[in-house]
Amino acid sequence: MKASAPVQTYPAGSVFTCLSVFLLLLFTSFYCQASAPDNRKFPHYKAIGKNVAFWEKIYSHYSLTEAVIHDSEDLAKIYEVIPLLGEDVPGAAKYNDIFQQHAKEKYRAILKKIAVQKPTTRSEIRVAALFSGKNRTRDLAQAAENVRSQRGQKERFLAGVIHSGRYIKEIKRLFRSYNLPEELAYLPHVESSFNFNAYSKYGAAGIWQFTRETGKGYLTIDHVVDERLDPILAAHAAAKYLKNSYEALNNWPLALTSYNYGLSGMLRAVNEQGNYENVFKYYNKGYFKFASKNFYSEFLAALKVARQLEQNPRIQIDRAQPTRYLNLPGYVHISEAGRHFGVSAGTIQSLNPALQSSVINGEKRIPKGYVLRLPATKGTNRAVASIPSTLYQKQQKPSVFHRVRKGDTAVSIARLHGISVKSLIKANNLDKYATVKLQQKLTIPKAARKIVQTENEVIKLSPRAEVKKVSLQKSTAIPVLKANKKRLAEDSGHDFLPKRDASLYRVANIHQKNGTTHGHIIVQPEESFELYGNWLGKTKASLLALNGLAPGAAVTPGQQLLLVFDRLTPALFEKKRLAFLQEKEKTFLSAFTIIGQKIYQVISGDTLWDICYNKFDVPLWLLKRYNNNINLASLDQEQELIIPIIQQI
Repeated sequence: MKASAPVQTYPAGSVFTCLSVFLLLLFTSFYCQASAPDNRKFPHYKAIGKNVAFWEKIYSHYSLTEAVIHDSEDLAKIYEVIPLLGEDVPGAAKYNDIFQQHAKEKYRAILKKIAVQKPTTRSEIRVAALFSGKNRTRDLAQAAENVRSQRGQKERFLAGVIHSGRYIKEIKRLFRSYNLPEELAYLPHVESSFNFNAYSKYGAAGIWQFTRETGKGYLTIDHVVDERLDPILAAHAAAKYLKNSYEALNNWPLALTSYNYGLSGMLRAVNEQGNYENVFKYYNKGYFKFASKNFYSEFLAALKVARQLEQNPRIQIDRAQPTRYLNLPGYVHISEAGRHFGVSAGTIQSLNPALQSSVINGEKRIPKGYVLRLPATKGTNRAVASIPSTLYQKQQKPSVFHRVRKGDTAVSIARLHGISVKSLIKANNLDKYATVKLQQKLTIPKAARKIVQTENEVIKLSPRAEVKKVSLQKSTAIPVLKANKKRLAEDSGHDFLPKRDASLYRVANIHQKNGTTHGHIIVQPEESFELYGNWLGKTKASLLALNGLAPGAAVTPGQQLLLVFDRLTPALFEKKRLAFLQEKEKTFLSAFTIIGQKIYQVISGDTLWDICYNKFDVPLWLLKRYNNNINLASLDQEQELIIPIIQQI
């Protein structure tokens, strides 16, 4: 029954009149609660009111061609809204960064001046009017350190609401099945604006923005399938993570903040401050900075704006495509699946975004056990009912490799296999000079039709490839590549990326103690006790105890740790560290390019996290790559850092 349904009338004063009114009020109350967020679960604390209002305007009012220059602590203090170039303008990202930087420097200078002098210009008077009270001078000086720029998101948010229609209903049902509030289905508006192909510069992927490290605890992530890119599979992972966080914190504002800051970090914050409001107002340790502090406010704002847009009759929300599922009992080539089910490879890719490019281009088969989505049509149903046994294969297609020999260069290897140098560089994460090493095993990214046999390895060649005998003379890799340095640098697209210092990932001071091998490492960005424990087969507690650290302690880049190697050798541990780094780099370089660099001088109060994620928005590992000779864990005032300038591809 709907709220507008007619109600039978009875004589005035009748018990039925009272009962009808009561039932109508009860139903209306239930209906309103069902269509609006439950404020008991998602409270609008007074302390975050200004922040929620700020993000509502970012999502619904300010355009992508506008940047809001504001105070990072008091979001109601907006100094100016500056115009930006549209994303379709060549070089817009670079120029927009310059515009925003100049605007921030302008207001830092104004705030510093009026903290000690009377305002004289119109801009100074306008800014001064935003501050009052007996601590006004101190507040002005502090505000000079808090100037921030936030780009508007109006168009991107609207596009996200439109695209969310493909999955939002299913995600809501999924969260209800976990006994979780369906409002959590709107979290991707904060994380990715429902961009299904979203990759962050920090290695997070998909609409739920799982990093590889966190995602592997819930999802399959490899060179064949990356379930982070599947909105529904990743939603299951998000539901499990949030359910676990809520059970530990018993508060949705805290549990949602943990999605950004981490559960262990929120537990420490609550242990110190007691509740969400106090955490928001007073906690500032570790990496709990602007992004984490504002995460719950952004969620409330996104929830409100998204629901308003969904109710707008002028906006056509995408519809979910009816699909059916097929659990594959064997390996299936995508072209063979397409032929049997009568769908294109593009349709399979669209319905199964977790499938990696190696599957889409036919280098690998869709793996056994994968739940394949197909269009829900009568033709598909008939095809599913008549699948021939020959469709399934017992094994995955083997990868194609090339073992580097004397005289090989990246150019000669690429020519041998009929591929571009650029694709070889990308598939193997080679440096900007495309340097290859003797006996190095290279992945050949593009399978072709012609086959030769060499050293028991099957190598597929392009029909046009010319197979030549490799010279056994002394390697000419370096001279040949240096001669083509400019062309190869342009080909790679990452000519500003410094060479990786492998020595930073080695185990030092290897020694025997009580019959077991021990050694020391220097912690690198984005590594953790959980990561080391996974590689070494150790618990976090045992690693903490080995290093005399308190329970719950976290590692920081530059920290020295003692490790025990009783289940794998130090050499294998080093390989795992480098492989982890290479995976992060590959993900980053598939979505971003480095267009330059600049010098930044450390100021009082700077933290490594602030510099990376609040001031310049670059991943920590990349900053370390540019400043390998500096201990980033201990920064000095006026110390100079090289900051890479990045741009989304």
